[in-house]
Amino acid sequence: MIIYTLMISVSLTFWACRQPGPFSPNPPIVEQDTVFELAWATRVDYEKEIVGTDNTQQYKDLLLIGGDIGFPPTILAFNKDTGEKEWEYVHEGAIKDEIDVSYVFNNIYVGMCSGGIVGIDLDTKVALWEIDLKAMNMTRGVKFDVFNNSLYFRSVWGLGSPVQNTKFFKLSPSTGELEVVYQTSNGLINPPAFYTDNASEINIIFNEYPWENDLPEESIQNLICIDYDSGDEIWRMDSITERFMSNVGQNAVVYDNRIVITGGDWSIYAFDVQTGAQLWRYEFDYPWAIWANTNHLIHENRLYVNNGQEDVTCLDPETGELIWNNPKGGPNCTDNMVYYEKEELLVFTSWGYGSVMVLDALTGETLHREHRFDNSAYNNDVVYDEERDMFFTSTYKHAIGFRVRRP
Repeated sequence: MIIYTLMISVSLTFWACRQPGPFSPNPPIVEQDTVFELAWATRVDYEKEIVGTDNTQQYKDLLLIGGDIGFPPTILAFNKDTGEKEWEYVHEGAIKDEIDVSYVFNNIYVGMCSGGIVGIDLDTKVALWEIDLKAMNMTRGVKFDVFNNSLYFRSVWGLGSPVQNTKFFKLSPSTGELEVVYQTSNGLINPPAFYTDNASEINIIFNEYPWENDLPEESIQNLICIDYDSGDEIWRMDSITERFMSNVGQNAVVYDNRIVITGGDWSIYAFDVQTGAQLWRYEFDYPWAIWANTNHLIHENRLYVNNGQEDVTCLDPETGELIWNNPKGGPNCTDNMVYYEKEELLVFTSWGYGSVMVLDALTGETLHREHRFDNSAYNNDVVYDEERDMFFTSTYKHAIGFRVRRP
């Protein structure tokens, strides 16, 4: 009995020693990154792991993306709220290759292909017109710009021939009618910057790249201003860059109707919009630059630029002074950075990182990098729907809807 009692006592003592003491305070809560919130993701094509679409667009309640490389002109429409694929349009006509540049004008989807341009009514899903550029001895266009209810693009006629020239077209989205606004045999021109002068006359500013200097280290970049109605030159600044041309694929931009800003060599240049006189130059510490993937973005008194390398930079458009530089902001940004005014953020896709980037627009700090979804990189422009306060883009596999917020 004594032995039994002793065993119980020892057991109770051992059990008591094993009991937890008073509860320790909860461990500190580590806040999760809530900058990026995925709303939905929908496979573009369940039979394909990679779909090489480009140019995200939107229309009413629909997100629109193009079809795969090698397909006929195709539009895929996804419901913005649910991500459900609502319909698909496949063009049947003379144009047989994919859309890789697009613009939505009212209810008309205008798609640029390597062989031509198509205009599609998004309500009826019927082709309104098509333009066979190859049949016109024209190269494909590169980018659409909108001004005064018309679209504009440039194309080269007779490429490689002794009489080749560049034509700058005005395009009616409703009819497909073309009108030549300007043409030059001197070389290639980049997309335009429109501005209205003090006499209420419309002028257009281009970068011009003469044909005769094909080697990059010998290439020349001129800046010209023409009268919209007559096509006459108002002013010209030849050889504005120090060594080589750039900014071929994107527009110069006009700040406050006074200053025209463009990239060139490893620099950003600014000129007086009325005279062409150089106002300032900001040189980057780059061995090279292209200034072609992302259009320069002006918001209020800040200029945002990305030259294809990893830097995203904010400059004062008035003086060219540096406001901030993020050396890892995102290489090869797609066409358009979105300025998210509600949160003072830059939201865009870095093709080089395969990521959606969210940067503090005031300081340049990288707040979030959304790298992949379902092991597929982001590759397409971001667009924003203010009513829904949502963003849309795509990976190589999915159409994507998401939201962002400042942490």
